Amino acid sequence: MQPKIRVMTYTLVITDTEEEASLERGLPYEKFLLGQRNSSAPMELKALGLLPSDTACIARIEPIHIHAARDHLVLTNPSILEITSEESDALFDAVKDIFSEMAEAVYRPQADRWFIESPALASLSTVSIEQAQGRNIDHWMPADTTKPGLARQWRKWQNEIQMIWFDHPVNQARQSRDMLAINSVWISGMGSLQDIQPHASLLKAKKIHSLDNCMGVIAQHLNKDHMIDLEHAPLNNLLSLISIKHPDAESIWQMACSQLISKKIDSIQLLDFPDGQERSQVITRHQLPHVGFLFWKKPSTPPLKDMLPR
Repeated sequence: MQPKIRVMTYTLVITDTEEEASLERGLPYEKFLLGQRNSSAPMELKALGLLPSDTACIARIEPIHIHAARDHLVLTNPSILEITSEESDALFDAVKDIFSEMAEAVYRPQADRWFIESPALASLSTVSIEQAQGRNIDHWMPADTTKPGLARQWRKWQNEIQMIWFDHPVNQARQSRDMLAINSVWISGMGSLQDIQPHASLLKAKKIHSLDNCMGVIAQHLNKDHMIDLEHAPLNNLLSLISIKHPDAESIWQMACSQLISKKIDSIQLLDFPDGQERSQVITRHQLPHVGFLFWKKPSTPPLKDMLPR
């Protein structure tokens, strides 16, 4: 029997080359990580040790601020709201009867992030706040898929919550301190663990890397090691997820090219999503540009942006 050839590949996934104007539901890198449904809520609840079962249908509920633009409503980034536990408890207490209608169970592990278990809403299509924030929310509201009427029911509940919170003492106090009111909720990540279908490259990787903890929950779900710091780390069979806008993106690319040139890895698989479509290219040391003359020629490391032609 021929011995297996060990291929040492580093996979670099660039998250943010999607066209801003795309109206596709679900960001491309979210689909890469989780599949078409982007059922991130049950995975996150599992990481917190609160998921009742692998088949439980879970959605994430986030208290948010929506403001009116000229002719539409815009979702503000929730990270700037700085919701306290006391505010969260008071706001939830005011609408708990509505939540009892929509959910079999409610989990509130964080002040600004709640979860519901709701089999009745299982077929609802939701999108993440990352996709909807700063944009006209009309297109990004929950939508029906197989069962009609669920989106309308959700909007009814959402409107009821908005009316109760409109003049709530929590928001009166926040506005007196020149803080944004918490005037609505956003639902996302709907689904069960069984709906999660990671990309083959993610399943094949031995370790997962991101520049913050954004991949920690996915790594835990897949029983893989998660790294934040790549300094002096071998890159073979490792997958990184980064934004090309991050200040460390270029240095990570240069590190990968250096390990490719020194034969610590055999290839770099570079994945990005121009116009919302997955694009993959495999780069070997022979494909890198060379400098010098004749047999003294040495591979050089081109800038990352040059490897992502538009």
